[in-house]
Amino acid sequence: MAPSPESDLVERLLQGELRALSRLITHTEEGRGDVLATMERLWSHRAGARVLGVTGPPGAGKSTVVDKVIARHRAAGRRVAVLAVDPSSPFTGGAILGDRIRMQGHAADPGVFIRSLGTRGHHGGLTRTTREAAILCAAAGFDRIIVETVGVGQTELEVVGVADQVLVLLVPEAGDVIQTMKAGLLEGADVFAVNKCDRPGADKLAASLQAMLEDRAEIASELLPAVPIFRVSAQHGEGLDGLLEELDRRDVEAVPPGRALPPIAVAARLLGEEVARTAELEARNELSPDGDHADLGRALEAGTANPYGAVRALLGADR
Repeated sequence: MAPSPESDLVERLLQGELRALSRLITHTEEGRGDVLATMERLWSHRAGARVLGVTGPPGAGKSTVVDKVIARHRAAGRRVAVLAVDPSSPFTGGAILGDRIRMQGHAADPGVFIRSLGTRGHHGGLTRTTREAAILCAAAGFDRIIVETVGVGQTELEVVGVADQVLVLLVPEAGDVIQTMKAGLLEGADVFAVNKCDRPGADKLAASLQAMLEDRAEIASELLPAVPIFRVSAQHGEGLDGLLEELDRRDVEAVPPGRALPPIAVAARLLGEEVARTAELEARNELSPDGDHADLGRALEAGTANPYGAVRALLGADR
C-alpha cells in the first residue's frame, strides 16, 4: 500500500525538509488530515528542543529582541524556528502584520525558519495550533523555537502552556496599565525585560515590577522561583548582553519553567480544544444546505432564528 500524502510529508519533515514543515503547519492550521495522529507520532521528536515565549503589549519591541536572540543562537550554531503570531483579519482570516518583514536579516539563512501564524479570531495571544507548530519545528530538527505572541496583555497566558521559558517585555509607557495586568504578568513570566530603558519612567517601571514580585513572594504559600528583571534598549544594544546570557543559561541548563502547566492539564486542554473543534465542524455540516438541520441553517442566515435556540436544537435540548 502506498504511503498517504500526510505520511510522506511527515517522513520528509523528519529529514529536515522546510517545504514539508511549511505544508504540515498549514495542514494543522486548516485541520486537514488526522492532526492528533500526526502529533502523537512526532511527540517524542520534540526532545532536546527548547521553546522560548516572548510576550508583552504592542510596541514593546518584541520582534527586535527576537531578532537579537536569533543572532545569538546562530552564532552558537543552533538552528532556530520562529513562530510569530499575528492578529488576523476578522473577514479573510489572513494575518494583518508580517513579523517576517522585521527579521529579513535572517531570511536567507537556511538555519532559520520564520513563520507567521494568524490568530484567526482565537484569543490568548496564540493561535489554536501554535503548540502543534512548535512540535513540527522540533521534529524538523530545530534546536530552539521562539514563539512571539500577538501582544494583547494579560490574556497571553496561553504561552505558558507551550514555552519552556517566557520572556515578558515591557516599555515605560506600560507603567500606567501594570496594575490591571499584574496578575497575568506575575503568573506567566520567567524573565522580565524593560525595553527602551533610555526613556523616562523605565527605572520606575522596573522598581514597580520588583515590588510586585516581592509582594507576591510574601503571600505565596509555596517557594516561588526568582524572576530577574533586565533594563535593555533592543534598538541600541544597551543591557542586551545580560539578558541574552540569562536566556542562554536557562537554555543550556534546561531550567524548568516556573509556571508550566502540569501534563494532566495539558492533556485536558488538548481534549477540550479537540472536542470544541470537532463540535464546530459538525455544527457547520448539520446547518449546511445538505445537512440534517438545513432549514434551521437557512433561518439563521435569514435572521429569523435565534442562535441560542439553534444551539439547543443541535444539542437536542429543545425536545
